[in-house]
Formats: sequence, C-alpha cells, structure tokens
Amino acid sequence: MLERAQTRYGTYQAVRSNAGYALFRGVPYAKPPVGKRRWRAPEDPEPFDGIKVCDTFGPACVQYDRWSDAIDDVTDSDEHPYVLMPNYPYPPKMSEDCLYLNIYTPAESVDDRLPVLFYIHGGGCQQWYGSDYEYCGDGFCSKGCIVVTVTYRLNVFGFFVHPELAEESPTGCSGNYGLMDQIQALKWVYENIGAFGGDPENITVFGQSSGGRSTLSLLCSPLTKGMIRHVSIQSGGGLGRFMAEKSRKEMEQMGREFMEMTGCRNIEEMRRLDADALRIANDKLGFMNGFNIYTDGYVLTENLDDCIRKGHLPDNVDIIIGCTADEGANNKPAFMGMNMYGQIRDFCESYIAAMHRDIHMYVFDQQQPGDDAGVPHSSDNRYQFKTLDGCWRPYAQEDYDLSEQMSRYWASYALTGDPNSDGLPRWEPFNEKGQALWLNGQASKMK
Repeated sequence: MLERAQTRYGTYQAVRSNAGYALFRGVPYAKPPVGKRRWRAPEDPEPFDGIKVCDTFGPACVQYDRWSDAIDDVTDSDEHPYVLMPNYPYPPKMSEDCLYLNIYTPAESVDDRLPVLFYIHGGGCQQWYGSDYEYCGDGFCSKGCIVVTVTYRLNVFGFFVHPELAEESPTGCSGNYGLMDQIQALKWVYENIGAFGGDPENITVFGQSSGGRSTLSLLCSPLTKGMIRHVSIQSGGGLGRFMAEKSRKEMEQMGREFMEMTGCRNIEEMRRLDADALRIANDKLGFMNGFNIYTDGYVLTENLDDCIRKGHLPDNVDIIIGCTADEGANNKPAFMGMNMYGQIRDFCESYIAAMHRDIHMYVFDQQQPGDDAGVPHSSDNRYQFKTLDGCWRPYAQEDYDLSEQMSRYWASYALTGDPNSDGLPRWEPFNEKGQALWLNGQASKMK
C-alpha cells in the first residue's frame, strides 16, 4: 500500500479503504470558492508543510436538502431502506467549501504508472456528490486502476450567469464554474497523480447523466487539451440534449431575475448572502429549470452538437458512449421525453463520419430486481463500480457476474483504449450495422 503521496502542494497520508487499498479522502484541488471567490474560476490550493492525514471525505456542494425530512427513515424504511456502508457517512455534510477529490490507488510504488479513472458524478448539475459509496473505487482498484472521484460546484453555486459577472471576468464570460472545477480537478490530477502511482498520460474521464454530459463538455473544451486519453459518456445524451441548453442571452436574463428574487442589487451584495439563503432561492427554480451547462464562449466555445458534427474533437481520444435500455432502446416511454438511445446512435454516426475513428457503444439491459423499475436511468452505476452491496435490491448471481464483467470492460479500456480482454464477450466498434454491446447478466452480446 502506498501510504504517502508527495504532491506539489504537500504530503498526504492515506487511510485504508474498505478493501484495503490506499484511499486519500478529501484532497483539496482548489481554494474554497467562498466570499470573493464565489462565482469565479477556481484557484490552485495553498501549499502546506507537514503531513495531512486524508481520513475525511469533503462536503457535498450546497444543494436541495433531500435528506433532512427523510433522515429518520434512512435505516428503517420498510419499502426501500438505505444501506449504510462502513466509512461512508450518510447523509453527507453540505458546504460551499466543496472542491475536494478522493483517490483510491492499488499502487505499491510511485513508479507503477497505473491507468487513472477520473469520475464525474451525475445529478443534473443540481445535486449529489462524489464520495457516495456508489462510486467507491475498490472494484476498479482490484483490476489495477486508480480511481479519482470529484465533487464540484452545482446549481446556482456552479452555473450562475449574470452580465455583471461577465464584465468583471478577464474572459468576458460567466457561468460554467462547475465545469471549471472539473477541469481544475483534472489539471490537479494530471500534475500530481504520479505521486499516487498513476500515469498522467493515461487518464480516462467518465461520468453518468450530467456527469456524462460534463465528460463530453470537457472533451470539447479547449481548456483540457492534452490531459484526456479516453472518455466514457454514460446516459448523458448524444446529439441533442435531454435537458435543453439555453442561449447566453436567456441565461443572463435568468440571472437578472434570480438576483431580483434574492432582493440584491448587484453581485457584491449577492456574494455577501449566506449560502443557505442562496440555496433556498435556488430551490424555487426546481430541478429542471436551474442554472446549467451552456455555451459560454470560454469553457465551451461552441455548441456541443456542432463540436461533434464538425469533428472539432481531439483525434487521439477514445470514446465509449451508451445508455440504459429504458432510455429509448425498448418500447417504454423514453427517458424525460427524449430518446437518448437515438441521440447516442446519431452521435456515433456523426463521430465516425467526421473523425474516421472507431467508437464503442453499449446498452445496459439488466432488469432490476425487487420491483417493476425495469432498467431505469442510473441503474448501471453500481454494476460498473461493483457496489451492488450498497443497495437494498435483492441482486442475484447474474447481477454480480454482470458487475464483474462491466468492471473488466472499463478497466481494460482505461489501460489500453480497447474494452476487450480475454474471457469477455467481444465488444465490436459501432459499425455500418449500427450494432452496440447489450450488457446483460444472462448473455451480453452485440446486436
């Protein structure tokens, strides 16, 4: 076990993960985005002397408090009890000071140069956090990969847009601070992961839902050049969005109206507001109507669809893209009214036409046991990370077999850019037949 890591900012001491790997919890990748740093680009963290023990996960970004009303029922609900896992506090603490990452590493030496999986959590850019047990890195560590999970600014804290912010910014743009946080975290990993036994030239960025859309955004952003080797875009849409992007004009008007709702007259006054006051105001927008990713002109210099169609993507980055069966790949109503499966197929066709490179597509098609949920959005997360034990569902052996299979596919992909390895059903690239790998516990196959 690699017990200590000497980074450019100081020395960190690991703790043991649940499976016995080195786990560095709550490593700051930027200064706290509070006070005058609220709604500004992240800044490098402060260097320090001595040794910091990484025994505590960082907080979740301030967000809609889904936990307080239900906390008494967390462990004793008869319907869907929450499974409390050792060393994963629940519910998470929330704070505006949330720019922390967690590193799981099986490395024995800084010279190991293991592949790195950099995970961006979902939640519509409105909710959730990177240290949820669902994203525990132990499963991938068992396959020889380092896993980094990141928490970033969300909702109004991460995506607020206002013309006054654009005026004060050296870029002339505002918003997308949450994407800037992800890029800052990626930069931190690229510059420091060698101290944890990782290979900075072999980083796979992957994410699910808005984390998948964030992954695509980072791939399209000019600010990540040279830092990404592979990506996996999971239930984050393809061509078109399941959460429609607003224009800069629309976003700035939304910002003006939000400022008026808070009773503030300018950004200076809004920066003095308590974080809970901003959260309460943001809650009134609702999950579907909150501040989100858009083409700001700096982090994203063009619409994501245009970036794909025109082939304005790195020509040395491998791509996996996919969704669950209930997101448009079967006869059920499409997820949130959008056929994500169709969007992803359009993505693959446009990508091949523009880039002349292979791309791998999948559909997760494992019916979830315990109720009639089917194969819903997010149901594949626990399989990929091998964290099925953290869910109330009565998983059977075929679920655990599929989980092992998925972990192997993505570990192989992180190592070589090819998800195939001995003993797995062959995963062919998307081709003229339009085939994808359908992941199923009874028999995964191309169709």
